[in-house]
Formats: sequence, structure tokens, C-alpha cells
Amino acid sequence: MNYFSDMTRVTREATRAPLALTERVFDLGDFLRLLNRRRPLILGFVAASLLIAYLVLQWMTPIYTGTAELFLEKTQTNITDIKAVLTEAVDDPTGLSSEIEVLRSRGLADKVVDKLRLTEDPEFNKALLAPSPIERARQRVAALASAYVSEDFLVWIGLIQPDQLTPEEEQLAQQEKTVNAFLKRLSVFPKGESRVINVSFDSESPTKAAQIANAVADAYILDQLDQRYEATRRANEWLGSKLDDLRTKVARSDGAVESYRQRAGLIQGGQGSLLVSQQVTDLNSQLIIARTERAAAEARLSQVRQLVRAQGGADAARDVLSSPIVQALSAQETEVKRKLAELEQEYGERHPRLINVKAELRDVRAKLNAEVGKVVRTLENEVAVAQAREAALAQSLRQVEGRVSQANTASVQLRALEREANADKQLLELFLNRAEQINAQTDLAIHQSNARILSKATLPHAPSSPQKALMMAVILVASTLFVILAVLVIEFLHRGFRSGEQIEEMTGVRALGLIPAIKNSRRKGRQPELVLVKQPQSLFGEAVRSVYTSILFSQTQEPLKTILITSSYPKEGKTTLAVCLARMCALSGKRTVLVEADLRKPQVHRRISAPQGPGLVEYFLGEAELSQILHYDEVSGAYVIPCGKASVDASKLLDSPEMSRLLASLAAQFDLVLLDTPPIMAVADARILTPQVDGVVYAVRWAKTPREVVKLGLKTLGETTGHVVGAVLTMVDVEQHAQYGFGDSGYYHKGIKSYYVRG
Repeated sequence: MNYFSDMTRVTREATRAPLALTERVFDLGDFLRLLNRRRPLILGFVAASLLIAYLVLQWMTPIYTGTAELFLEKTQTNITDIKAVLTEAVDDPTGLSSEIEVLRSRGLADKVVDKLRLTEDPEFNKALLAPSPIERARQRVAALASAYVSEDFLVWIGLIQPDQLTPEEEQLAQQEKTVNAFLKRLSVFPKGESRVINVSFDSESPTKAAQIANAVADAYILDQLDQRYEATRRANEWLGSKLDDLRTKVARSDGAVESYRQRAGLIQGGQGSLLVSQQVTDLNSQLIIARTERAAAEARLSQVRQLVRAQGGADAARDVLSSPIVQALSAQETEVKRKLAELEQEYGERHPRLINVKAELRDVRAKLNAEVGKVVRTLENEVAVAQAREAALAQSLRQVEGRVSQANTASVQLRALEREANADKQLLELFLNRAEQINAQTDLAIHQSNARILSKATLPHAPSSPQKALMMAVILVASTLFVILAVLVIEFLHRGFRSGEQIEEMTGVRALGLIPAIKNSRRKGRQPELVLVKQPQSLFGEAVRSVYTSILFSQTQEPLKTILITSSYPKEGKTTLAVCLARMCALSGKRTVLVEADLRKPQVHRRISAPQGPGLVEYFLGEAELSQILHYDEVSGAYVIPCGKASVDASKLLDSPEMSRLLASLAAQFDLVLLDTPPIMAVADARILTPQVDGVVYAVRWAKTPREVVKLGLKTLGETTGHVVGAVLTMVDVEQHAQYGFGDSGYYHKGIKSYYVRG
């Protein structure tokens, strides 16, 4: 019991161990073997993909691409922008992207569609095509259904269209759809980092592809010219209205200046200065002159008075007086004095001539004194006049200076009005200059575009799509990668066991061997239990013998005489394994008995062509003795105990003391007692019998039974006091297993197969 307890503990720990497969390194050899193992699937999928791709490519309509190249000059003038009207134009760094969007615009597409009448082309207007089979079927179904259901319901489920459109609406709808189809085929993109734009168009016709690409380029250039003309016209209209407004404003501001000047009395004189300022300047000048003249007159008067009072009288005054009369009298006096001097030398004082000359001298002097008096009085009058004039000018200057102070105050507002008027005049002049420039450039602008066609689209000689060679290569690579990925996913998601190594790594239970599947096992004579007897040296027979040998080597101090065979699910080959082990042991000379302990769905008696009863049920019910339920297998020499008649409660019978006594009796009479029990995940019969036998052999279907289920089944057995001898992989696909590269695949190596009798 200590041994069984230890094995139970080991089995429980092993069933709780994590899956070791996830820790196994998947090397290149594993990968290549996996590809080789799945070679038919990979090749078939790739071949099917290539065939489908070829058929699809043959069915697809070839598409041709025409490409025209446009070159965009740097923008010099943008008269549609007010900044370009008032200042110099600056090149827009995003201009290239903007022009690409213009080429892709619906407005330009509308123009090309209208020009080429593409709404009448079935390639772009699908409404012109004949209805497809699906559309015809829909129309027929709609016609039949309209007799039974309402029109609204048919519209709701999409069988019929809603109310018909008017001809105008229908035309607009077709235009819209044609433009949409047109834009889907149009491609516009810059060529590298240059200012060259490629305009490409896809069409089923190479002629239309080149024609439409060129039409788009031409329409773009014409659209630019139209836009320039329209922009020029709008700019001229705007400038004209602006100039009219500015002229009105300048006239109004000038009128305001003149009106204010008149109201304020700010009359403008020469050289742009105010008249009152000029008056002040003139009065100052006149006043200075008057003062100078008055001072000069006073000085002459004073000098004359002093000379007159001084000695010499009029004779002295003669030198400073500039009167012509005085000068003439002075000259006459001098002449008279000369004559007098001559006469005095010739004649005496009483000579008549001398007396006459003296009288003449006195007369001249009297006249001279009288004339000097007149000059003095004249000078006095001049002084008086000069003083009066100076006083008058001083008075006028004071009055004008008062007016200047008022004018200076009023000039502040006048200067403000003048500045405003000058600003309006400058703006008017600026606009006039810009208008002259625009008018001078208008003809050039509306006849010259910033874009030019660098190269027109030529007739394409080969379709641009589908590129059959490239597509086939892509499909080949993609399908290969996909199927390899799918194979890897399937491989890693596969939860079945494919080798004894996996069983031992993941459950801790010993792997006893592998039982190969027999091809055409349902044919007569090809049943595994018959192949074992007819060809014991075959691969199948040697595999069963190897399992039996593994069971023998697993014996403890006491030989294993009662062995229970079970599995997780039905159809895992446990019954076949039990029958084959029984016949193999019997053929080896051992007394062997096979107990059909599956009382619910018995199969053993059918496999060896034995009667179903009497069997276990009759024995438990006391209706038959042990010798009566033992049936002899003439083919192998083994004995079989069938299940007997149907049992009401199989678990109760198997858990009865009679079963324990029966197993003990059989162990005493036979060398080996094998029990075929139901699947452990189906019913509890196997767990009930496990403590009553020496060991349990667990059958696992190769690559089929999920690992978690096997672990759970072994865990369930581990909860009993039974001893799990090991597990056997059944129904192994020999050819596939040989490709996995596991250690136990060596059983099916070509070199080793020569030791087996072909069966």
C-alpha cells in the first residue's frame, strides 16, 4: 500500500504540473518537419490561391493610366487678394498643395465631364449599363411581391426605389454619380520635391485615359485664366468704386479745410503762409524803415539847427544841405564873392560896381537864408510826418499781432484738417498708381497662366492594373505566409498528444507505447484484433507486444495480474487495446482472461464473436457460476467474461463484494486479468474498479483527445488508491507521426520497418 500511496501522490502532482510543451523550444528542425508534415495542405492552399487569383485576374477588366505633367511657376501677382492690390505679391509656400486640391476639385471635374460628355459614357454612368442578373432578379421579386405587400414595405427592405425623380433631378443625380466616378479615377500628386504635378487618369480605354488626363490639364489652365480674368474684373470694379469714394472724400476734406479757413479768417498769402503773418512781417519791416527815416530826419533837422545857430550860418549849412536851390544860391554866392574880390582890387569901396556887387551879395545871402529856413521847416515837417507814420505803423502792428494770436489758435484745427486732407490725397494717389499698374498688366494677366503643360499624356501601351505578374507573386508570397501561419496556429492550438514524450512531460505518467491505426479497419479481415492474430509480426502486432512488454517492466515486487484499461472518451481504442493485449498474452502462452466490465455499452463480445451471456450480471445475480461465464476464444486461446444481460445499476454491481471476490478468484486462476471499462469522463465505473486492480492502463487517442481532458482523467484516477501503470497512445497515424521528429517516431522509421511483416 505504501507503493500505491506514493504513486498516487506522484500522479496527483503530475496532473497539476504545467504543460511542458509551452516551454519546449521550437527550433528550425521542428519548423521544417511541421512544413513537411503539412506539405499537402500548404501546396494545395497555395495552388488554389494562385488558381483563384489567376481566374480573378483574367476576369478583371484591364485599366490603363494616362499621365500629363503640369509645371507651376512661382506666383508673381495675385490680384484677387487685397494685399496684392496694395502691396507687392509674395509667393505662398502652400501654393503647390492648394493647386493640387484645385485639380481634384468637383468644379474642375464638372467642367471636364460636361466638355467630354462623360454622362453619356457607360464606363462612368452605370445607369446606361444593362441590368445585372442580380438587379433583374430583384426587379422580378419586387414585381411579384408588390401584389402581396405594400409599396412602403418594399421600399423599406430595399426591393424597390422610392418615388421617381423628376427629369431635372434625375439628370443632376446622374451628373453627381458621374463626377464621383470621375474623381475616383483621377490622381493628382507632386513629382518629388519639384513644382511639377502629375495628373493621372485611369480608364478601361487607353485612348480615353490619355484624352481625359490632357483634358484635366487643359481645363485647369483655362480655369486659371478665367479666374484671373474674373479677379481682374472684380479688382478693377473694386478699385473704381474705391477711387470714386476717395475722390469724394478728398473733395470733402479739401472743402472742409477751405471752409474752416474762411470761417477762421486764415487767408493764405504767398509761399503758403497766412496773410496775417505776412502782414505782421510787412508791418515790422515798414515800422523799422519808418523809425529809421524818422531818426534820419530828426538827425538832419538837429544838424541843420545846430549849423544854423553856429557861426557861419547859412554858409556852414551849405555843406550839409542838399537842396538844389541852396546849392544854386551857394554857387551864386561864391561867384558874387569872387567878383567882389576882383572889384575890390580894382576899384575902391565907393565904386558903383563894387556897391552893386555888394548889394547883389546881400541879396543872394538873404535868399540863401530864406531858402535855408525853408529847408529847416521842410525838415521839421518831415520829422513830424515820420513820427506820425511810425506811430501809425506801430498801432497797425499791435492790431495785426492780436489777429496773429487768434490765427495761431485756429491754425491748430486747420493743420489737423489739412493733415486729414493730405492723408486722403496720398491714399488716392496710391490707389491711382496701383490702378494704373493693374490696368497696364491686365491684358498680360488674363492671357498668361502660372501653369503650363510640361508634357501631354501619351497613349499607354500596357495596362497599369491589374499587374498580373506582380499580383501573382504577391498572392504566392501572401498565400504561402498565410497558410504557414495558419499551420503554426493550428499546431500550437492543437490540444492533443502526439508522442509519449508529451504525455510524460505533461502528466508525469509513463508512456507505455504507441498503437498504430490500421487502414481500412472496417473491411472484413482488417479488424485490429484479427490482424494481430493473422500477422503477429506486423507493425501493429509488434506495437501491441511493445506495450505489453512495457507493462511487464512496470511491475513492482509483486506481479501485475489484474489490469484495468480505460480512457477519457469513447472511441479512443481502449476496447481494441484490451482485446489485442488479451490475445497477444494468450498467444504468448499466458493464461489470460478479458473481463467485459463495460456493462453499459459492451463491445468486447462482438470483437471476439463471443456470446453476450451468461456473463457478469448473471454471476452477480447468482444465476451462473464462474465456469459458466468463462467463454473460450478459439482464435487466441484467451478467455472472455462478457457483460451478460443489461444491468439496471452497473455501478452497484461493480462496487459489490462479489466483484472483489471474482477478481481475486480470476487472479488465482489466470496469469493476467484484463478489464475493459467505460470511459472515465462518462461514468464512475472505472474509478470504482481502480482500487480493486493491480494497475490501470490509460488509453489516449493520438492527436485527438484534448490534453486537459487527459490530465483531468488522470487526476480523477489519482484521487483513488489505484496505481496508474501508464498511458498508451492509440490509433496513431504512422506516416504523420514519423514526420514529427519525436523520439518515439523512430518506431516507424523506414530502416526499422524492414523488421516488420507487412500487413
